Amino acid sequence: MGNNAGGGVGKRRQIAAVLAGLVLLSAGPALGEIYYRTDEDGLVHFTNAPTTPQHKLLQPGVLPAATRLTTANISELIDAVASEHELDPALIRAVIQVESNFNRKAISPKGAQGLMQLMPATVWRFSVGDVYNPHENIGAGARYLRQLLDLFHGDLALALAAYNAGENAVLRYKGVPPYAETRDYVTKVLSLYRREQRTREATKPISTLAQTVAAQPPPPPPFIYKAEASDTIVYSNIPPIVQSP
Repeated sequence: MGNNAGGGVGKRRQIAAVLAGLVLLSAGPALGEIYYRTDEDGLVHFTNAPTTPQHKLLQPGVLPAATRLTTANISELIDAVASEHELDPALIRAVIQVESNFNRKAISPKGAQGLMQLMPATVWRFSVGDVYNPHENIGAGARYLRQLLDLFHGDLALALAAYNAGENAVLRYKGVPPYAETRDYVTKVLSLYRREQRTREATKPISTLAQTVAAQPPPPPPFIYKAEASDTIVYSNIPPIVQSP
């Protein structure tokens, strides 16, 4: 009896230690969580890396009451979701631009809904509660895009074609399907994406450009030639002309 009681105490201590460890591990933001805060003007800001006590966890399907959705905070939400799924936010913006032109209530004739035009099968696949909620819609669209990029080994054109026509169509044709709509879609998204990439490079801070230049190795010193003729010595970076005998 005494041994059993001691064993029970030991087990309880082990469980308590494990629970304490879990509490410590969960002290920081969990992977996949998005946080928000409301500023003094009523604008909501989103992030996946909260920096102040004012940030609150954004629950799936719930946006703060009186949320004013603007281009700025939608862009912040895109940045947070992109970071979560290791995507370029410029790519998500390009997809949304072509899919819905940033109309979160958009519905296509085929039944695609919301900012990233999720089909009913995609909504079910990613357990989306409110397809018109930007957080859920962009989150599911980004997850799907990430899966497609992984499936097609990072080939962006194939991933975009699959987002439009379905991965089975891309697998069946072993490339971008010969559908006019899909090919036009891939071209438009890639064009917008590359345009934003160029704009981003052109507007890099001068300090960033200076750091890039400073990181490059210096050019080798010029080779100096020494030529002697008629008691004159000439130093030049131009090779001397060698006269034929």
